[in-house]
Amino acid sequence: MGGVLTVRDVLGKTIKWLGEKGCESPRLDTELLAAEALGIRRLDLYLSPERPLTPVEADRLRDLVRRRAKGEPVAYLRGRREFHGVELIVTPAVLVPRPETETIVDAALEWLTSEALDAPQVVDVGTGSGAIACAIAAACPAAHVLALDISEAALEVAARNIGALGLGDRVRIDRSDLLAGVPADAGLDLVVSNPPYVAEDERNLLDTSARDFEPALALFSGPLGTLHTSRLADEAWTRLRPGGALVIETGTPAQTARVEALLRKRFGALAVDPLPDIGRTVRGFLARKSLEGVGP
Repeated sequence: MGGVLTVRDVLGKTIKWLGEKGCESPRLDTELLAAEALGIRRLDLYLSPERPLTPVEADRLRDLVRRRAKGEPVAYLRGRREFHGVELIVTPAVLVPRPETETIVDAALEWLTSEALDAPQVVDVGTGSGAIACAIAAACPAAHVLALDISEAALEVAARNIGALGLGDRVRIDRSDLLAGVPADAGLDLVVSNPPYVAEDERNLLDTSARDFEPALALFSGPLGTLHTSRLADEAWTRLRPGGALVIETGTPAQTARVEALLRKRFGALAVDPLPDIGRTVRGFLARKSLEGVGP
């Protein structure tokens, strides 16, 4: 990138270079990083293609692009990520919110709407950045959400997002190992979670961004990827009111099959529904506690 560079120059060269480095979305990554380095909107990149970069802007962009080529997530480089209509602060202390998790949020919101509760009590387990908790609270003004995480660093990020979005009156945080800190007789309406679900032998299946940069505490869950989910199913069952529900995200097909089996065993074969995304890939499950409050 020598000499005086224009927006058009850097877009073309950077897209090509990131593509050669193996980035899966070189155009999107380039646009986001260029807009970040220049302090403008993505749209402005194409409204002013002949705009020259200052030396400071060019240096800033070089640094961001080099870090991205090494696998560092764009969300960490920008310090934020949009998720389900809200913009979230994101740091290396938390997972990068992903589109797959929006399927889980949609299912949770659909269930809340169908129940028509006056003030539903919702718990987001393993909240990380607070993505699920904030998205539910933003879309369902009646909901009161408790966001839990075992990581203090993650809770600090979640607290920042809750405050920035003005949700502090309806979303609170607490440190807890899954639902251990919630009374067994809590009578919750809904438990929702994107728990750790990567099996230990699946580490090499992760892309560089996740494997080398995202927190292992939020990724890995024992030899089968079900260590956390198995515990959560039992803990949620005791804390849900009769008729309450657990909405949970899953991972690979093998891990998803294991989770389906353990949920059906805990909640009942007819009480568990798969949650497919728009491409019909199952991203998780909704499990309902029986109205009688007894297991299968």
